[in-house]
Amino acid sequence: MIVPNRRYHIHVICADNDQLLVLDSVAMFFQGRAFLTYDVSSKLPKASLYGRQCIDACDYALMIIGDSYGTAQNTGVSQMHLSYLNAKAKLKPLLILVKSHHNEVNISRQLQEFTNMVTQKAEKIYYYETENDIEQLLIQAYYKMVANHEVGDGWVRVSDELMKANKSVVTDEIASAFSTNKEPKQAQSRPVIINHLAADSVSKPIILTDTFEIQYKAQAYEGGNLSDVTRPMILSWQEVLVTLMKIPATFSSYGLQSAINRLIAIRAETDIKKDMPNVHAVARCQISQDDLNQLQRQLVAANWIQLTTYGTRVTQELWKLTFYAKSLLADKKPKIDSHSSLPLS
Repeated sequence: MIVPNRRYHIHVICADNDQLLVLDSVAMFFQGRAFLTYDVSSKLPKASLYGRQCIDACDYALMIIGDSYGTAQNTGVSQMHLSYLNAKAKLKPLLILVKSHHNEVNISRQLQEFTNMVTQKAEKIYYYETENDIEQLLIQAYYKMVANHEVGDGWVRVSDELMKANKSVVTDEIASAFSTNKEPKQAQSRPVIINHLAADSVSKPIILTDTFEIQYKAQAYEGGNLSDVTRPMILSWQEVLVTLMKIPATFSSYGLQSAINRLIAIRAETDIKKDMPNVHAVARCQISQDDLNQLQRQLVAANWIQLTTYGTRVTQELWKLTFYAKSLLADKKPKIDSHSSLPLS
């Protein structure tokens, strides 16, 4: 549902210096409807960090695949590809516009492979020929996306009365801050950003001793009968981290799922026997897809895992454990001695 007077933050995923007239058409359509941020050139040193932070903060994402795949970074993929993977990892509602190419000879192999990967995984693709098609496409696609994926955020214009009330408060705070010869405390205490990890203000730290609940399915064998069971299980973040340390250096989302399933299987028989004491075997333990998505999202947000690629195949979506995550187990003193059960959200 479109809320009157509300504007959403939409991040536009695109290749640098491509489809400029299309991007202008997008900007004109969303004027008054949304605030837009865009992927920037891969030549900028913090392009990937900027794109990741924009996707973390946005309400919706819009990807435009045109004539160019973009410049490949040292990871082997372009900024457009990386932003797409980040948007998928963060489960952002994603609207995809793809330019129709009637002669694929004129486009690069990387763009062909990337487009094929995206179209195979997307529920809906909107195709365009020129920038003149954009407005009509967005009228249909944007409102359908907002209706199907309601978000609670967005920006609402405040009333004139509230603006006047806040203005006097802000004026007083500024006057107080500069009433002495000293610099404002905020300016004095501003930290120096020395690396990407410190600069990523959207990262959410995880306490190893905290626990969370997941749902899993399994098959239980009891007296020659097979039963499908669905049960909750409490896991700790330390168990998850130890499990991640045991899998290969790079892994797919399926590899992550398999590792968590093995972790569940270790405890599943004992867990199920609490209610079914005659069970003699348990098989096919599997975490629910919703909980797996939430888990992966939290691992990304906490800077435990990050996207990586190797080789020449742009269709690979591989993850690796970060140096930061590996260093957590080296610290034998937990930051917080807490065993509280937390929701996986």
